[in-house]
Amino acid sequence: MKRLLEETLSKWRYLRNHPAFRRAPAITVARLVRWGVHCALGIPATVNLDPWEVRLFLPPQWRGGGTTGIFALRHRYETELAYLERLVSPGMVVVDAGANCGIYTVAAARLVGPSGRVFSFEPGSQAFSLLRKNIEINQFQNVRAYRAALCDKNGKARLYHDEHGQTSFSLGYPKNTRAEFEEVTTRTLESVLEEAVVDQVGLIKLDVEGAEELALRGVEKLLVHSRPKIILEMNAFATERLELRRTGSWELLKSYDYDFLSLSDDGTPRQLNEPPAAEEITNVIAIHREQRNESLAHRACL
Repeated sequence: MKRLLEETLSKWRYLRNHPAFRRAPAITVARLVRWGVHCALGIPATVNLDPWEVRLFLPPQWRGGGTTGIFALRHRYETELAYLERLVSPGMVVVDAGANCGIYTVAAARLVGPSGRVFSFEPGSQAFSLLRKNIEINQFQNVRAYRAALCDKNGKARLYHDEHGQTSFSLGYPKNTRAEFEEVTTRTLESVLEEAVVDQVGLIKLDVEGAEELALRGVEKLLVHSRPKIILEMNAFATERLELRRTGSWELLKSYDYDFLSLSDDGTPRQLNEPPAAEEITNVIAIHREQRNESLAHRACL
């Protein structure tokens, strides 16, 4: 009971401080109450994400895994979602690694259009089933989903389940606790793209519970010749599980001449000169220096 109360209070603090909550507190609270009823009665929900005219199915047994936030905040669940239109264009190839239920996948699939492609990766069996369902209900033909974890080599690995969430997974063993696991396939992004005969990628979203550096190690050639924009989660707690450096993914991208941005509450980008603090779990946007300079020059001409 104590743990449940602590988790509930933690979620409430997160939502209370969220910019979307501050924008529409009454609507958000009403949605939270509705989601609580759905979960209590075991009734699934399908929410509309209006900016992209897509739907997302959410199972009631998944109180965690972001489903509460998605039901309550919709397309404003993460600031980077609202920023996608500035990162994605029709015909582009987008990679969604750590797709979970697929909110980034379906948004990107709509934005790239029929001429574009989305490669979506989710290793957890339950989450992958939900990802497939959300691709199917939106009838997307431009998405290819893989039940695999992006890594620095092709092979097999244990995917550990966090006891606090059905869709919280990590390739790193959680310390000081027992954890269930499932064996999953690991793939390098370069090997997948080679099979699909794809040599250009416009955007990579990486939310892989601390394994971001490993995923980037499996795509270094692409960083040189394709220079994709990257939405990157920074999570020091998760990287510690894998015994990786807290700033390893940041330093790797920096070595390939990437600059970093963070988004303010209203979606305004600002340059980051230092990695986020160790206690922060946040997303950053990495853009190759030449692409950023070209973008700034174009805006100046306009």
